Amino acid sequence: MDDLGPITGKGEDGMGENFRVVCRSLAINPEDGAVYMTTAEGHIKYLKLGSNVVETIAGENMKKDYFGTYDIFTSGSMAYNWRQVFWYKPENKVYGVHGNSGYLFRFDPSVPRIDVLDRLTSIPSKLTGMGDQFSYGYLGFKLGPDGRTIYYLTGGPIYIDGQRVKGAESTAKGEAKGLEDLHLVTYDIPTGRYLDHGAVFYPDGQRPLYVNSIAIGDDGTVYTLARITENGKTRTDLISFPGPYKK
Repeated sequence: MDDLGPITGKGEDGMGENFRVVCRSLAINPEDGAVYMTTAEGHIKYLKLGSNVVETIAGENMKKDYFGTYDIFTSGSMAYNWRQVFWYKPENKVYGVHGNSGYLFRFDPSVPRIDVLDRLTSIPSKLTGMGDQFSYGYLGFKLGPDGRTIYYLTGGPIYIDGQRVKGAESTAKGEAKGLEDLHLVTYDIPTGRYLDHGAVFYPDGQRPLYVNSIAIGDDGTVYTLARITENGKTRTDLISFPGPYKK
């Protein structure tokens, strides 16, 4: 095991200009073993197999107008980091989502080049033109068992009497600013087909809260961890629901 040291300031233990929110997801090229990650500044870093030097990719970065503008010295956002990514073997490219904006992108390290493809948030979120309530975005982003469909668990605004329920203006933590629905969104990579399959509810009408994970069974069942309240007590538990596509 090698500890290569910090790659972005002093990370989330830093103070003031030494603070940087850290990347939560690595992309690994199975062909050559190279590992890709990002920094709060938007740099794309990589580590070659067998090397102990983390290098910066020249000519491309994560600072895109569509992703928004961030103060990299404060918490409450993922800044210019990507939120979740995976290596897509058929194209030898990285697919990922930028947390705060919810934009899906494709990264080709051989060029290098990032293409911003679509906003992967729920339809209700798109209609508001606003960001979702979870300040860091969502980690529930994964390639499905068919090898072509992206599954994404994301937020959706709640409306009461036609008015959107607003949360806090900002937060200094990686938390939800307010209540929201949980939506399942899929994206077919070869065709670019986006589908919002609607909100997910428990049988008693409660909303699954604080969802930041996903797994998809071979039969299409979607699994995640979520908060649920029963008998006056709230806990985090494993839940599942039928996915839109069966094997």
